[in-house]
Amino acid sequence: MSTVLGRPRVADLTGEVPVPVTRRAAPSTRVQAVAWTALHALVAVAPLALCLTAVRPGRGFLVDLSVALGFLALSVLGLQFALAARFSLATAPFGIDAVLRYHRQVSGLAVVAALGHPVLLFLADGRHLVLLDVADAPLRAQFAWVSVLALALLVVTSVWRRTLRIPYQVWHVLHSLLGVTVVLAGLVHAFLVDNWMSAPWVRLGWVVYAAAFLWLAVWVRLVRPLRLWRRPWRVVELWPEPGGSVTVGLEPAHRHHGRPWSFTAGQFAWILPGRVPFTPTYHPFSISSSALRPRVEFTIKQVGDFTRSIRRLRVGDTVYVDGPHGSFTLDRHPGMGYVLLATGVGVTPFLSMLATLADQGDRRPVWLFLGNRSEDRITGIRQLERLRGRLDLTVVHVLSRASQEWAGERGRIDAALLARHLPPHARSLQYLVCSREETVRSLRAALGQLDVPADRVHSEQFGTV
Repeated sequence: MSTVLGRPRVADLTGEVPVPVTRRAAPSTRVQAVAWTALHALVAVAPLALCLTAVRPGRGFLVDLSVALGFLALSVLGLQFALAARFSLATAPFGIDAVLRYHRQVSGLAVVAALGHPVLLFLADGRHLVLLDVADAPLRAQFAWVSVLALALLVVTSVWRRTLRIPYQVWHVLHSLLGVTVVLAGLVHAFLVDNWMSAPWVRLGWVVYAAAFLWLAVWVRLVRPLRLWRRPWRVVELWPEPGGSVTVGLEPAHRHHGRPWSFTAGQFAWILPGRVPFTPTYHPFSISSSALRPRVEFTIKQVGDFTRSIRRLRVGDTVYVDGPHGSFTLDRHPGMGYVLLATGVGVTPFLSMLATLADQGDRRPVWLFLGNRSEDRITGIRQLERLRGRLDLTVVHVLSRASQEWAGERGRIDAALLARHLPPHARSLQYLVCSREETVRSLRAALGQLDVPADRVHSEQFGTV
């Protein structure tokens, strides 16, 4: 038996089916995504073209390949500053999970290239093994080892952060410092190797790259915070939620000049608590309030070092909001009806979507399947109750460890459960999934078993930062 919040369909009262509210599809982002990916790849491999102009006979293939890998690693690692800069124009075609996944994957490629650089050099000529004596090695080699050591520490502290019990705040600062060290030491090493940097066009090209990397670092740590400093927000509400979550309500601390701050339901923002926005740590959270109201709300589950610090916020405190970001929105996926699937705190972008639909008077049918552990841990139950009667909304709660008194669905969301609640025309609906990576894969597989077209299933993962 499902738990249902909703109102009678007009067809139930009059026998007539209402005309659903349709919206024009947002411009396709596929071309934008391909263009930005291609541009990123082009900028990453461009130094190799400069490298080819400096190739000299007699050095050997392994030496040339080693240098090429070093240049590739340096450019790719430097470009990670562009991802940290969070330019909305570049990241809009992608979800936050896709951007972070790309960051990890391309960083892995850079690590392989960076480590392959000295290994191939040693294999090409055993005389280079003397560079392992760091104390007596030339200055260019010492900077190379500083870069490699910083890269190794960056990988270890990122991959095994939880195993090493490194707090998020400490890791975030360490990650930034190590990243800057890797790139700066690598650039100094490259400029000191005259054999490859003697050509003026090669040196000019790397000067441009170095200036761009430095500008990106200044943008992230100075320019962007200064812009945020001009638009402070004030905490106006702190509302405890089931399952250890809290809803933080924000309003502008004063009238913001320039373009008014607005977002699309389903987007997220980075929150920076404190009197000044120069804090080294911040975290993205999905917005849970209606896009049509001035108050912006975030429903945050306190599961980590940073999110637990939200407990220290008090009404009247100043915070800064960097956003909005993300493309996980209904506007990009127009349809005659929606099926929303979430577990735990993954419901937060859907709370924003539902509240916005209600404020718009949207009558399209929506099904929300929400998985949680127990009755007292249902994130968003208060917001869903406020929507009662304002939407054609069916909510199906699914609990994995429900009490004996629970009369609703038990277990996990799977194909059989979905088949029991979805309408006959389920294949024509749009599906949005928000959960952890493994759950997203499971729900996509369940929808595949129901023959839901893959192009109608859209997902975003959380817990990937």
